[in-house]
Amino acid sequence: MLRAIDILACTVWLSLFYPFGLADRPTGRQLISGYVGKAAFNGMPWGLRAAAVLDWCAVRLGDGPDHCLRAYLFWKRLEIEP
Repeated sequence: MLRAIDILACTVWLSLFYPFGLADRPTGRQLISGYVGKAAFNGMPWGLRAAAVLDWCAVRLGDGPDHCLRAYLFWKRLEIEP
């Protein structure tokens, strides 16, 4: 259930910004955690701030620290764009 919410959140997020050239094209397979983790990994200020919020939420829901970074590295390792 949480994964579906994650995918929906990323699709909505990207759909809002894609028409203006501010985000990647939504695929419906991307996780917001992985997308934000990629931005944080690349040092983007908005990604670092968003990752802090998502990581805080993930810890409260029972996941470990650095949720977004781990999500990005997992999908990158599989060579699937998050």
